[in-house]
Amino acid sequence: MFEPVKSYGNLSESIVNQIMHAINNGELIRGAKLPPEREMCTIFSVSRTVIRDALKILAGLGVVTIRQGMGAYINEGDEGEDVSRLASLLNISRGTIEELYQVREVVESQAVIWCTQNANEKDLQQIKNIVRKGKELGDAGESKLALLDAEFHLKIVEATGNRVLMRLMINLLYLLGENRARALMVPGRQRLSVLDHETIVDAINHRDPDLAQQRMLSHLANVRAAIESVAQVTEDWE
Repeated sequence: MFEPVKSYGNLSESIVNQIMHAINNGELIRGAKLPPEREMCTIFSVSRTVIRDALKILAGLGVVTIRQGMGAYINEGDEGEDVSRLASLLNISRGTIEELYQVREVVESQAVIWCTQNANEKDLQQIKNIVRKGKELGDAGESKLALLDAEFHLKIVEATGNRVLMRLMINLLYLLGENRARALMVPGRQRLSVLDHETIVDAINHRDPDLAQQRMLSHLANVRAAIESVAQVTEDWE
């Protein structure tokens, strides 16, 4: 399931990608406990510092929960957790959402251009596979679709070959974690996101950076609109 990470690049991010891939493939089930840190050091051939950094990233993305003295567990993403997340989102101002998405548009609109120019065939196949899995799940696997959504955007950035951009994207997803959850809870939004992803992949596959950028910006605008619609409904209820 896992393999030692390469000696170059960001080691912790490589581990994050392997774990997310294992979850999306069903090799790691929700609620499962990850191996102890010492064992993961051996599996990935890295230091404990690298493992801890990877776990912090996964926790920030909402993929795992770290229980003191017990280890790291894959989040189950049940309905109670979603309700709790939504409740915490009500304290996030529209201004914050606007600013976060302004930054996301800058980062991802450039990332998709570089991805179109630099992605190799393996990168393209992996991105296509993520979209294919999303289409196969339909609306039935909401929590898994949320993970696939994060994996899609991370993979595009990874395929640029720019390690600094990859770190920025991980931090952005961390900051946007609950906001993204809000958007994906809008009925039908996950299915629409998968369709948006498909059009982006088509542009990348045809090596058309301008079209890929246009479609990425359109996708992000759609997601932001979904978030704002939920925010407006909440304000109307208050």
